[in-house]
Amino acid sequence: MFIRGETYKKWSAKERPDECFTQEVENGCHIEVRAREQESGDVEVFRSVYAPNGQAVFEKIETLPGAQWTVHDALKRGIDQAERIAGGESGRLPCADAHNHADD
Repeated sequence: MFIRGETYKKWSAKERPDECFTQEVENGCHIEVRAREQESGDVEVFRSVYAPNGQAVFEKIETLPGAQWTVHDALKRGIDQAERIAGGESGRLPCADAHNHADD
C-alpha cells in the first residue's frame, strides 16, 4: 500500500486509460510509473518512488510530445528514470541506501 502524495492525486483526477508498471527494487523501495495519451496527442508520464514503508519520496508528472513519443516508449523511459532515482542517483532518497541503515 502506497501513501500517495499530491502529485498522484493530480494524476488520478484525470480519468484516462494508462499503462502502469510497478516494481520493488533491491533496496526495498517501490517504483510506480504510469503513461497515458492526452487528448492533445501528447504523452503524460507519472513517475514515483516509495520508501519500503510506502511513504512517497518522489512523485512527478511530465508531458512528452506525442509526435516523438509513444505511450509504451514513454513508459520505458519513465521506468529507467524511476529506477535511477530509487537507486540513489538523485542523492536525496533515504530508501536508496536503506540497506546500509538497518541498525539505525
